[in-house]
Amino acid sequence: MSQSHLAAEYLMKDLVQKTGLSADTIRFYEKKDLIQPTLRGENNYRYYNSHALRRLVFIKRCRALDMTLKEIQALIELEQNPKQDCCAVNDLIEEHLMHVQNRIAELQKFQIQLQQLRQTCTAQSTIDDCQILKQLESLD
Repeated sequence: MSQSHLAAEYLMKDLVQKTGLSADTIRFYEKKDLIQPTLRGENNYRYYNSHALRRLVFIKRCRALDMTLKEIQALIELEQNPKQDCCAVNDLIEEHLMHVQNRIAELQKFQIQLQQLRQTCTAQSTIDDCQILKQLESLD
């Protein structure tokens, strides 16, 4: 086995199994240049190394925190300069935290609006008389 083949430890199916991501998602991240196959075999299979696996786990955790691909790409770029001060990472996380807090406030407003809508329906009625639908359709 060649040295480059030894570094290529995983097939797509291995990454799928180890990360829980779909093959389509992994291919999407590859198209976005977030990961790269180590090599493409004569069988046209893509082979990936442990760095690609770690990167996919990193991306999955970032996505679980609702980070955008742009934020993830920024973190990956920052990671490429390991000697620089990490305040840029902290700033990015702080900005994302503010976004999450704004989103929570927005969702709480939605919750109140939905509760108010739900309260308009106080009795069994037909769809024709449904006050929730009437309020959603009203022009005021």
